[in-house]
Amino acid sequence: MSEFVDLHCHCIPAIDDGVRSLDEALELLVALRELGFGRVVATPHMRPGMFDTDAEQLRGAFEVVVQACDGRSNVPELGLGCEHFFDDVVFERVLGGRGIPYPGGQAVLFEFGERLPLGLERLLAQVRRHGMLPVIAHPERYRAVWEDVDQLERLLDVGAAALLDTAALVGKYGRQAKRSAEKLLERGLYQAACSDTHRPADVAQVRAGMAMIERTYGADELQPLFR
Repeated sequence: MSEFVDLHCHCIPAIDDGVRSLDEALELLVALRELGFGRVVATPHMRPGMFDTDAEQLRGAFEVVVQACDGRSNVPELGLGCEHFFDDVVFERVLGGRGIPYPGGQAVLFEFGERLPLGLERLLAQVRRHGMLPVIAHPERYRAVWEDVDQLERLLDVGAAALLDTAALVGKYGRQAKRSAEKLLERGLYQAACSDTHRPADVAQVRAGMAMIERTYGADELQPLFR
């Protein structure tokens, strides 16, 4: 059994709505390590008007966490990505090389509002032509997916991937998101799962969500989702 990989975590302090201090960041990372995560990708927000950050700022803030973790054996290996809010400004940054793809540069994480943009299949196909896999953060939390799961399936058909926020399975985001997560999981539409933790206390809900997956689908299902 290989160690788990967390593809979505807000463990960089005082940069968005994630952890507020370096001590809290270390507490969160230790808790994720104890849960079995050997690698965590920090994915701070890039969302103009709410979190006015750019790639240079995020890389600098990430290095502070890396230095604090240096020499510690009780924290996961760290990587840097970004939760890119899908608007015109951020989309152009990503295509222009001013976003932060996942380590390796072959995939990039996007977050959406309740409604998905018109022509999204075409836009995500552009991302693919730029050599990156578009990863859709927590689709179970979007009203558009609640109302019509076929919208998500069409995005997957053009080469996107769906990332489950595990805590949705235990009701963190309400009943609609929970039901949607269960439906998408049952239909095999997720390519991976993540913690999307913002605080150390969130880890308990991630643990409960992972236990639900194991209880419902068997222990073998955890590895494909978290590997």
